[in-house]
Amino acid sequence: MSELWEAYALRFALDPDRLAARSFLGGAGGDEKSPFAYHAFLLRGPLGWVAVDTAATAAACAHYAKPVEGTLPEAFAALGIDPDDVKHVVQTHLHWDHAGQPGLFPNATFHMQAREMAYVTGPAMRHAALRSGYLADDIAAHVALLHQGRMVLHDGTVALAPGLTLHHAGGHTDGLQFLRIRTRRGWMVLAGDTVPLRDHLARRLPFPTLYHVGDALAGFDKVEALADSPALVIPAHDPWVLEAHPRLTPHLARLD
Repeated sequence: MSELWEAYALRFALDPDRLAARSFLGGAGGDEKSPFAYHAFLLRGPLGWVAVDTAATAAACAHYAKPVEGTLPEAFAALGIDPDDVKHVVQTHLHWDHAGQPGLFPNATFHMQAREMAYVTGPAMRHAALRSGYLADDIAAHVALLHQGRMVLHDGTVALAPGLTLHHAGGHTDGLQFLRIRTRRGWMVLAGDTVPLRDHLARRLPFPTLYHVGDALAGFDKVEALADSPALVIPAHDPWVLEAHPRLTPHLARLD
């Protein structure tokens, strides 16, 4: 069986006027613009179709003033995917922009780090600064998946399928994870919020929403060690993701 995976990125929202001060620890970059895109990913390989994060609802995007661009149902149609046939979803973490629509995948098993579930349902959430990126309804939906037998909670590095591994990073949230996949271009890392923007990696400066600064910094090293080249590190929020790869639609690009 081939270990190769195809990878597709959907941009579902864009904040073109975001200032760098909001995206780098300590306000680095000041009033310079640093556009911020919002992506979900779809993979095809030995497990069939796998979704990576479930994007955000239109209501959540409106609440956070993020204009909606593409949608997951539009990406399904462009790729010929029946969402009923997607059997696996990897949630990098449960912030609102990554975990908003689990119901789009009615037959899937979800994969998350156990530390993320403990984090979002534990004492850390008494702090407003740590819970600010979460929506209670999203957390409840994933707890329900656990009680339905449709959530697998992992501990650290896991080989999910040939050519696909999950890796705990932490930092941004206690249970943040990222993926490594074998593609025809080499080993690619879907970095999630371990690397929101390419500049975070280049400058070794984390995003300011943090649980653990040291883990966030160590995550940069983990990502670099597992990708075959810098071009194969795919950030979660960089407009470069669509700009640098061939588009199938205005909001959907093939990465591999």
